[in-house]
Amino acid sequence: MTLENPRVVVTTHREDGTSVFMSDKALEPFAPLGPAGSSFVVFDARSAVPISNQQPSLDLSLSIPRCPPNGVLFSIANFPPDVRVPMHRTLSLDYCIVLSGEIVLELDGGEEKTVKAGEFIVQGGVNHKWANRTDEVCRIAFVMVGAEKVKTQSGESLEETVMKKP
Repeated sequence: MTLENPRVVVTTHREDGTSVFMSDKALEPFAPLGPAGSSFVVFDARSAVPISNQQPSLDLSLSIPRCPPNGVLFSIANFPPDVRVPMHRTLSLDYCIVLSGEIVLELDGGEEKTVKAGEFIVQGGVNHKWANRTDEVCRIAFVMVGAEKVKTQSGESLEETVMKKP
């Protein structure tokens, strides 16, 4: 089962301040890991908070979603059936909404939880993996907010780890 390309409607302002629609289109997911891997759509990314509603979004359409260090990012990820995403950490606070299907969130401490459509995750810079153990695509929406590095009790800073192509 494949999902439709996500439609995004973007608003802006005319020079006189009147609200208008800037765009309305379906976006093609970016699939850097090939057709059997996860795919992504970045709807909006800003380099700093507070953002300016008069500046355009950063173009991160051809990248795996990573939040700018002091910014925000709004995206989705599609996880095909039987896909596993390697352990990784982002330097962000991630608000996640499972839109369809279900996903297993695995942490580096060995714990895991299954999160289903209509359920939510608040993830604060943890080392984690995703696993879709079903036969349907799982789609998750993410709002990522740039965050400080997590520091251990000994003072070690936990760095971002990047997913690599299998």
